[in-house]
Amino acid sequence: MQITVSSHALRRQRLFLLVVFLLGMARGAGAEVPADVALLHGRIHTQDAHRTVVEAMALRGNTIVAVGTQRAITALVGPHTKTIDLQGRTVLPGIIDAHTHPAESAPDLAKCSLGDKRLTPPQIKTRVGACLKENPGPPAQWFEVVQVNPTGLNLTRADLDAILSSRPLVLSGADGHTAWANSSALAAAHVTAATRDPAGGRIERDANGRPTGTLRDDAIEVVIGARPPPTLDYEIAQLQKAFAAMRATGITSVQDASVDEHLMQVYKRLYDAHNLNMRVRGCFHLVDLHRSARQLIDEAVKFRDRWAVDPEFLRADAIKIFADGVIEYPSQTAALLEPYLDADGHPTGNRGPSYFEQNNLNRMVSAADAAGLSVHVHAIGDRAVRATLDAFAYSRRENGPGDNRDQIAHLELVNPADFPRFKELGVIANFQLLWAERDDYIDYGTLKYLGPGRSRYIYPARSLRDAGALIAGGSDWNVSSFDAFEAMEHAITRAEARGKPALLPQESIGLQDMIDAYTINAAFALKQERTTGSLESGKRGDFIVLDRDPFSIDPYDLHEVRVLSTYLDGREVYATRGR
Repeated sequence: MQITVSSHALRRQRLFLLVVFLLGMARGAGAEVPADVALLHGRIHTQDAHRTVVEAMALRGNTIVAVGTQRAITALVGPHTKTIDLQGRTVLPGIIDAHTHPAESAPDLAKCSLGDKRLTPPQIKTRVGACLKENPGPPAQWFEVVQVNPTGLNLTRADLDAILSSRPLVLSGADGHTAWANSSALAAAHVTAATRDPAGGRIERDANGRPTGTLRDDAIEVVIGARPPPTLDYEIAQLQKAFAAMRATGITSVQDASVDEHLMQVYKRLYDAHNLNMRVRGCFHLVDLHRSARQLIDEAVKFRDRWAVDPEFLRADAIKIFADGVIEYPSQTAALLEPYLDADGHPTGNRGPSYFEQNNLNRMVSAADAAGLSVHVHAIGDRAVRATLDAFAYSRRENGPGDNRDQIAHLELVNPADFPRFKELGVIANFQLLWAERDDYIDYGTLKYLGPGRSRYIYPARSLRDAGALIAGGSDWNVSSFDAFEAMEHAITRAEARGKPALLPQESIGLQDMIDAYTINAAFALKQERTTGSLESGKRGDFIVLDRDPFSIDPYDLHEVRVLSTYLDGREVYATRGR
């Protein structure tokens, strides 16, 4: 039988053979092309699936081309290869902060800070007075104070006006959910007794309904929104300073946990000027959760499409939902399954507010998942955590299993019945374990208002890990430090420092768990594990060189770990002086 082959098919066959030949030639040539950079004589934690530790690594351009033995990598060194003798130093993948607020928080670097120290109203007046004397600013300018410790703090409107009455004054709590405004600031924002509480927030009032000056959650925006905004150029300059400080601690990627149009413009300006020097993923903040789910998610999809700037360096393909506020007294805006206790241990009628209707939250999460958006939820109290898990369960029933990397952040109080649901539903536990310590927030604002039974499950990192949850690490800066090694120390020791009492040491997790949380697990949470999070051939050159091996020191000394150099996309973007 004669077989006839068309000329078109023959041409395709010849083309295929030519491509195969050229690919083979390219592979053979590529094996002999020297590396651009070779790191030798080190202890490189690759964070691959086997957590392999190797001696050396080679890069070509922005990409890792080999990791392995000294001999194997030396074979890739050519006459123009830059060789770095690590002299036995430790290398880790770049730190990925999976929950932070760089663009929003950067302007705070220049404001009066009270350092999150527990102060009385007279002490606050003295400290703010010193700031005013040192940097008064123009007479009509708003004066802003940050990092005010809200634990047990009751500032009256009279207290605030006594600090400053001639111009607007706003104090921002270190918890990120409390603020205080004097009469001038309230007037500028048109906040009166007739002003209604915004959805997701509360204006504290006296017995006559008059605002006291204390603002909770989204009520803060009512006043802050009246403040003359800083210039875009100023915000960009401050963000550059913040990112430089982050790179000095080894951070190469961030998930901004709450962005809007303006904050994305700040990032975009840095990107356009080739000064971003950080991988950024934004979570679009959904406001007014009483709107229809369709309206909210349609808005989020348009936002994602509008800000799909660069798949590796700038995108906004996640949404942010606030399910509640904070747990500490006197705020107590976290949503609890059972009521808060009073100072004497007796139940109150307060279980915390509800910032959403469950049916609407279900539809919102389901629609976001169907649209391919990661859902990132702030949930502090056990009722908020359960309601969020219920919404994810609804979404899984509606949409089937997916790969959206949904997350719940903070997780200060979780009911044990909900531990296994994280693995079952594929929900990432996004912890800020710098807070897992005995401090004023815990001792004076939390424990006695929850009672010993519930307090057993504060920041339950080990319980969730043992139940199979994937743990990612974040800082929530500027609520707290973005130093990941300090957070690792607290996660392991559950204490503020050596010699200090520990907070539920049975909930401690190990150093490898925390390295995972800030590298490969965080990369997975940000949907960038194919390019970052581990040091493997084909991945981007995001890595850090340390002055000591975290695995060989006392966990109480982890806060002393220093980054000697930080590489992003194969380029050195930070180097310590005198290295």
